[in-house]
Amino acid sequence: MRSPEPGDLPKVFTGARRTWLSGLVGLGLGQGALGAVSAWALTQLRAGSPWPTAVVVVSIVAAAVALGGLRVEERIVAERLGQDYVRQVRRDLLEAELTPGSRTHLGITVARTTNDLSSVRNWVSQGVGPLAAGIPLIAGSAVGLAIIDPFLGIGFLVPLGVLAAVMVPWARTAYLKSRSLRRARGRMATRIADTVGASQGIIAARGARRELGHIDSASDVVVDRAVDRSVIVGTIRAGGTVAALLATLAVAAIGVVRGLDPAVTMAAMAVAGIASTPIIDLGRIVEYRQTYLAARAVLGPALADAARRRTENEHARHTAASATVPDGAEGPDRVHVAVPGLTRDDAPLRGGGGARIRLTSDDPDAPLRLMRRAVGLDAAPRGTTDEVWVAGQNLRAVAPARGRSLVGLATRGAVFERGPLRRALRYRRPDLDEQTAVAVFETVGLAADRWPDGFRTELRAGGEPLSTDERARLALARAIYGEPPLLLVADLDRDLDQEGRALLGRILAGYPGVVVFTGPDDLARALGAEEVRVEATPAPEPAAAGGRGFVGDEE
Repeated sequence: MRSPEPGDLPKVFTGARRTWLSGLVGLGLGQGALGAVSAWALTQLRAGSPWPTAVVVVSIVAAAVALGGLRVEERIVAERLGQDYVRQVRRDLLEAELTPGSRTHLGITVARTTNDLSSVRNWVSQGVGPLAAGIPLIAGSAVGLAIIDPFLGIGFLVPLGVLAAVMVPWARTAYLKSRSLRRARGRMATRIADTVGASQGIIAARGARRELGHIDSASDVVVDRAVDRSVIVGTIRAGGTVAALLATLAVAAIGVVRGLDPAVTMAAMAVAGIASTPIIDLGRIVEYRQTYLAARAVLGPALADAARRRTENEHARHTAASATVPDGAEGPDRVHVAVPGLTRDDAPLRGGGGARIRLTSDDPDAPLRLMRRAVGLDAAPRGTTDEVWVAGQNLRAVAPARGRSLVGLATRGAVFERGPLRRALRYRRPDLDEQTAVAVFETVGLAADRWPDGFRTELRAGGEPLSTDERARLALARAIYGEPPLLLVADLDRDLDQEGRALLGRILAGYPGVVVFTGPDDLARALGAEEVRVEATPAPEPAAAGGRGFVGDEE
């Protein structure tokens, strides 16, 4: 499959969306046909018509009502088209965030999945949709007028030609101003996310007023740029309105100047009037197109970067599938971890069931980086390959369901997905039975009577209503659930109370698999742990397209 190039988004017109687009074209043709019926009926109001006046009036009213019904259906189909497309892009964006190697700022992610996707939806549902229905209607109206009188068709098209000519520079200006506004929104989103994330420290330091002032400043920039953009947006929308009015007036003037029958002139004006709605929409469509392009300039590289990371991960998996088991890593309880840059080439982490390994380093963050690399949260530097063998299986080559049964990770500051407490525990091993889950809860000291709803308690905001100690216990429970052969524990003692730290020591001492951990000296002595030093290497720099944000997000 071809990886998307920067600026690419998924194709709009595929699958069911292609059918909906065809339906929009058909609705536009239907509106044009009803306009022709209305025009014909108007010509029958003159004296000498073979049709009774009542029949003609009923025909006109029926055509108008049917035309309104088609407009309603057009809106419904266009909205369905836009929502279906946005759902796909939203899923792709979230998949990008769940692909190893992503370091996009939370505020930027929120901005992309809200403001940017709104721009995409507006373009597809209120831009592409009206265009698909409006172009056949405008073209059909022009042909119908030309059949009545060629000069009517010419007069109708001249204002549209002028509108098309002036829209080119206006559209470019609207795009630049939309990009500028989007940058300001991105900066404001990141500031808000950072402020909310640090709210406890801000409140403790009595800095709320100061931070609100910073947010006000960022908001002022957004307001100024939004107002500045509104000038060109208003001009574009006004252009469509003026063009529609001039087209109708041109048809009326030509009918009078050429001495056409009044009924014919009135019918021509009716045709032009029916076509005026999509003409007025052209200004709005151009606006939506430019905001969409501004959003695409950011979303496209984000999806392309995710595709690149997925390709690299897939390549690493295929490479790992052909690797041979290192000496000493064949047994069902054996662990072999070689992480270039963090472990010495001649001394990988090795151990069998019951081994206790404490990681130390001059860099306090290096042990956690090693663990993240081991479980695949971070990718290996280009040109290198991590080797993580657990129970004789290459962790980089096995299927996800098998991989999560081989290793458990519990770290300080654990954050949990929204859902029931029981689901949070079983998230890594949903295949295990309910009794096992209850036993693990008891092992870590989490009893159901701690909360009114027991294990059905709904977790939100990363782990509320659990305390810091309870979150650490839940993280440990999830990691040991199913007793994976390799257990990784990073500074979990710092989030536990005194009773919890004693419990942690007992659990690690009796754990049947290999335990790799960071923690205090007394815990290491109690476990009789072997100490292994981790190389102090710089943290990986965020990629240009995968760091805190792309150009245009925060610049």
